[in-house]
Amino acid sequence: MIYFKVLALNLAIVLLSPVVLIQALWVRKKTTVLPEPEGERVLASVEGSLLPLTNLLVVGDSAAAGVGALTQQGALTGLLYSSLSQIGPARVSLYAKTGFKSEDVLSLLRDLPCENFSSALISIGVNDVTKFVSLMRWQQNIDAISTLLTHKFGCKRIVFTALPPIHCFPALPQPLRALLGWRALLLNQALVKSVTACSNAEILYVTALNLGGTVADIQRSGLMAEDGFHPSSKGYEIWARLALDKITPIHHADINGSKKTF
Repeated sequence: MIYFKVLALNLAIVLLSPVVLIQALWVRKKTTVLPEPEGERVLASVEGSLLPLTNLLVVGDSAAAGVGALTQQGALTGLLYSSLSQIGPARVSLYAKTGFKSEDVLSLLRDLPCENFSSALISIGVNDVTKFVSLMRWQQNIDAISTLLTHKFGCKRIVFTALPPIHCFPALPQPLRALLGWRALLLNQALVKSVTACSNAEILYVTALNLGGTVADIQRSGLMAEDGFHPSSKGYEIWARLALDKITPIHHADINGSKKTF
């Protein structure tokens, strides 16, 4: 069924290609290009506790890298470390770069030296959408990433962040927004299929950016940065809070009972 949807989408893209191409060039020209925030990308606090180390790997694209936040402290990695380090010894390592697709993350993981991580949080997909990576290639890359994280890096938990609702991104005009949003929905469906087949993997849905939201809802929420593509600091706070429940469920009670930093 999903491949019939892909066929219909590809047909729509072909029919609308003149308009979509012009809109894509216009968006690229007018969109503010935000830098990756400065700050440490490996944060560690491992001394003075007998509790087990939470060793978290964060990999992915510009959102994983924190674009939209002013510093790493206010981005995904810094917020995760801030809370994890209150619970016990923690180490959070960030490997991410603007423009990364699923195949780039796969290549990165192949090149990294072996190291044991307790969990991994992955943010990919938006660039696979905008650069029209095929559905089959996307699934193959997700499966390979899960395998590497499990067998090379020893991850007990692998958390893939679902693609955001691109069909609500304020920076995109119609029909480009609808077509890219449709692609994102299809990639999310394929992601569900791949993750379901992996016993230690799951998907994180950032429910604040729900699929029923409108462009106006997203703009009013304050969850997106000024470029209309990336999370704001407020968006990263919500993402990090939801990710903590997936990454450290055994510490859920401690997290709820401790002073929150976001």
